[in-house]
Amino acid sequence: MLVGAGATGVELAAALAVLIRRTLRSQFRRIDPTSARIVLVDMASRVLGAYAEDLSRAAKERLEKLGVEVRLGHGVDQIDGDGVVVAGERISSKTVIWTAGVAPSPAGRWLDVETDRAGRVRIRGDLTVPGHPNIFVIGDTATLDQDGKPLGGVAQVAMQQGRYAGRLIRRRVTGESEPRPFRYFDKGTMAVVGQGYAIMQAGSLHLAGGLAWLAWSAIHVLYLAQASLRLSVCLQWAWTFLTGRRGSRLIVTPRGSASTTETSPAPLSAGSAR
Repeated sequence: MLVGAGATGVELAAALAVLIRRTLRSQFRRIDPTSARIVLVDMASRVLGAYAEDLSRAAKERLEKLGVEVRLGHGVDQIDGDGVVVAGERISSKTVIWTAGVAPSPAGRWLDVETDRAGRVRIRGDLTVPGHPNIFVIGDTATLDQDGKPLGGVAQVAMQQGRYAGRLIRRRVTGESEPRPFRYFDKGTMAVVGQGYAIMQAGSLHLAGGLAWLAWSAIHVLYLAQASLRLSVCLQWAWTFLTGRRGSRLIVTPRGSASTTETSPAPLSAGSAR
């Protein structure tokens, strides 16, 4: 059970589906992967709400093809040790993963300034708090509207805001003229929805499928720090994609055994893989 159908929830649900229905099925003979359920819940009307509707629809169809149950339009009423309650219906699950985000920093309360409904500090175009020109708030602790919409709480926004704040502080210290108000440059966003499938949105360019996955892979490898890492990652991905086999194995200890040494895999129930 995963709660939250943003990028984290969608990517994790798809990865679990591939792991359970492909990797475990081929490597553990005593597991029936079809008995495991992966349920993705969100109170929004669609998955990946930050993306365009066509990409959101493509991601949902891909999840369902992988065997993920997508339940939208209802929030989670209760979470306990036996599962969750969604719209009055109990869904049994021993594992519940929260992917709906976290509460922002309480900086708004510390500063006693205006915040949005989620508690993020409302800031000005120069990333300062209204009435406090010497206090900068950036990243997902802050909220700033651009073109009528609040900027997303993603790493690229925080990185660009951090660079802007640094330049502004330097110019104030050296007495130079201040730069124009901050404006986020959207380089595009991507999400991987299972092996060999991704969605990409960069301005008016929308891609879904294998081509988007190849673009995601190339960008991921390009930003690795060392050339040796780029080569090893490319080789590992090629091996996994062509053979369907992973370099890692799941090692568990048989029930009732006090030994801490590695043993052959013990029988797993469907609940263990859920």
